[in-house]
Amino acid sequence: MIFAAFAALYEKIACGMAMANRWSDPPCQILLTFALGLPAVAAAHLYLAYNYGLVFAPLPSVLCWLYYQYVFLATPPADTEKFLTFKDAALKKRWAKNKIPMHLLVEEFIKDNVAFKGEDLLEVLENDRDKFIDWRPNWNLFQFLIDQLFPSKSSSYKDVGATTKEIEEHYDRGNDFFAAFLGPRMIYTSAYYHGTDQTLEQAQDNKLNLICEKMLLHKPGMRHLDIGCGWGTLARHSARVFKASSIGVTLSKEGTAWCKEQNEKEGLKEDQCQILNCDYRLIDPSLRFDAISAVEMAEHVGIANFQLFLGNVRDMLTDDGIFYMQVAGLRKGSNWEDTQWGLFMSRYIFPGADASTPLFWYVKQLEMAGFEVRSVETVGRHYSHTLKAWYYNWMKNKDKPELAKYAGVWKGDAQLPHVKGNLSRLWEIFLSWSTIAAGQGSATCYHIVAHKNKYDYPRERFCTADIAKRRQKLL
Repeated sequence: MIFAAFAALYEKIACGMAMANRWSDPPCQILLTFALGLPAVAAAHLYLAYNYGLVFAPLPSVLCWLYYQYVFLATPPADTEKFLTFKDAALKKRWAKNKIPMHLLVEEFIKDNVAFKGEDLLEVLENDRDKFIDWRPNWNLFQFLIDQLFPSKSSSYKDVGATTKEIEEHYDRGNDFFAAFLGPRMIYTSAYYHGTDQTLEQAQDNKLNLICEKMLLHKPGMRHLDIGCGWGTLARHSARVFKASSIGVTLSKEGTAWCKEQNEKEGLKEDQCQILNCDYRLIDPSLRFDAISAVEMAEHVGIANFQLFLGNVRDMLTDDGIFYMQVAGLRKGSNWEDTQWGLFMSRYIFPGADASTPLFWYVKQLEMAGFEVRSVETVGRHYSHTLKAWYYNWMKNKDKPELAKYAGVWKGDAQLPHVKGNLSRLWEIFLSWSTIAAGQGSATCYHIVAHKNKYDYPRERFCTADIAKRRQKLL
């Protein structure tokens, strides 16, 4: 248990350090608060209690609370009521004429204590957020961070059981829930647009073809493994269109059922497209693949386990194989707005997805694991358009009768018992804020292609006219 606590602490510190450029950046400010501030306050309590009596012991905490409440959170004046309707009198009194902290706004919005006025929620956030939002964290956010230090509440533990539970709590809500915003392709990762006038489905088809080309799936029968396959769309596509022999791996029981049903509908036999419901660590280690993909799955691995994950991939990859890793990353040198978004995602949407980092960290990890990075493409703007399409899908479908069960009171996932509110409203603010974050670079997405860094790797294959022609057709 003590080792687990230290592992969790290491993971949080490593993630914060990876996001910062300077000690004054918010991630470092948070780390210093915990590393120096909390021990100093505890020492002050003991000093006062020992030298002046127990009656003076609470004084440091009281002073910290007063400073935080009336100095740190003394947000600038703003006509916040121009953009928000306050349904709670105390909230209105406190924030109607001052900028409201973003995490407080999120909490009260999903509890239905606050509503956005006039325009579409996405448009208000996109155009006017700096006029009424303050990005400094409120106390509940610090409480969430403190909880991460304790094994019973932390989102950091990455054994097979914990990871399975984490994925099930998000992805097994119901296929109807995800279909309401993902659309018929059921792809929960960034699309790739050839012109912003394309539909989401066209852009997702572009992405599927691009991934298969980046993995060089050019010969029928090539072995392809998709780790964290979601609803299996990439595995089916590589099998059906590129004639690969594909295996998809997912921890989601709902996703597994969907995959198998779609395989039957499309007439794909098990030797063409097989779906395994297990953790990546439980894949038969004797299997070998010409191409392995992990499309926005590696974020769930955890920083402490990243080398274990890459080592498993390397062991299963043939010596001339290709590894494609698509990951959602964060901007290095994050300010408070960027940090708030990252913590929001960690707290509400993907608890435990702590390996979302700036690009350099992924490249370093791949090279440490014996890979050579072939190419990197940043597709944050593509992700922004994808998220916008998901947002408008959700707004169009959220009030349908079959989704009414998601509009009720959400008691939070097992790892987040403190989070209560309306799941439908949470998804509104998640998709709208994510659209903005991906569009402006607070968050982004990387396409990373790598292979084993061996002297005899067939690197000449990247110089052929055939590869150039095939790639040109996709652009």
